[in-house]
Amino acid sequence: MRYVSRFYAPRRIILGPACVKVVGKEIRRLGGKRVLLVTDAGVRAAGLIDKVVEYLEAEKLSAEVFDDVQPNPTVENVVRGLSALRSNGSAVVVGVGGGSVLDAGKMIAALATNGGRVQDYEGVDLVQKRMLPFVAVNTTAGTGSEVSRWAVITDTERQVKMAICDENIVPDVAIDDPLLTISLPQSLTASTGMDALTHAIEALVAKNATVLTDSLALKAITLISENLRCAYAEGGNVEAREKVMYAQMTAGLAFSNAGLGNVHAMAHQLGAVYNMPHGLANAVLLPYVMEFNLVARGEKFGEIAWAMGEKVSGLPPHIAARKACSAVMVLNMDIGIPRSLRECGIKESDLDLLVKKIMKDGAMTTNPRDTSMKDMERIWRRAFDGLLEAESQYHS
Repeated sequence: MRYVSRFYAPRRIILGPACVKVVGKEIRRLGGKRVLLVTDAGVRAAGLIDKVVEYLEAEKLSAEVFDDVQPNPTVENVVRGLSALRSNGSAVVVGVGGGSVLDAGKMIAALATNGGRVQDYEGVDLVQKRMLPFVAVNTTAGTGSEVSRWAVITDTERQVKMAICDENIVPDVAIDDPLLTISLPQSLTASTGMDALTHAIEALVAKNATVLTDSLALKAITLISENLRCAYAEGGNVEAREKVMYAQMTAGLAFSNAGLGNVHAMAHQLGAVYNMPHGLANAVLLPYVMEFNLVARGEKFGEIAWAMGEKVSGLPPHIAARKACSAVMVLNMDIGIPRSLRECGIKESDLDLLVKKIMKDGAMTTNPRDTSMKDMERIWRRAFDGLLEAESQYHS
């Protein structure tokens, strides 16, 4: 191989219906007694926190709930959470929620042992000490944060989404209970599912991809393609929910080790400037970035098309590869994802700002095709108009 590869993952991953019941036992195993439960108002309103507290009390554990995490979590959210942790004397952090909650929980636990500010750790391998014991209870099937070494926190003063990557913030335990996703609204099922698909596709074609991450990513693509529509249309279908949950977990392991690309770099800007939900941003942007990257990873995009159920046998490689883009467009359409950034309320006058901000985003470094500012201007324009390059000849 061209380089020595390493693989990062939680010490324990627990997956299956009702597996959240073991959360108290896992905290006991980690030596915890006082717990800070990090969550958001939506998860608490859904009654999921009450269940977790019940399982903690069964193990005679005490918990304080911090529910002040917002979508696209901010530095301020982390600072307030750290204050709550110190006031309670907690020695274990449990995140109960989607990616925003889990990312905030990671950084609360990391600052507790490392000190300093969130901004000090923006980048790769800058967290010197292991965070407090952290259990990630995932309530959405999309982000993969429960198994990854990444956290993304917004610096509102700079309008920047900071990416922190370090093995010292990989959770000790990941709990993926598909029953916790049953109550998700259709829109969130769709956007988080497409977030997971984006992770898998970007990991598969990333510069740091390996045989191991490729196998995880391809399995995730297949499972999402086969089950996301059902989970979206029939929210109570436990089998579909479980398969999508498994897929987002394997996609999380894949991207945590292989890296991401331009989709995430672009989505970070939409989150920072517009507070646009991350999964929705990824979903809208994905086919346009895929089309740009086709020339760099044609064979792998053919594999993506095949994994998504496209008939590619016997087709020329460049035709098979392009079918991957159209397959993503059709899946987006089937689950109610807008086709263009214009439909999402993004202003055309802001495109120049978005282009300038993105060129500093670290996710671009593992994109399979080098991307100039002019390239990025073209991708943003395609996504804004909702038109793939291959389609534009028919609309000119």
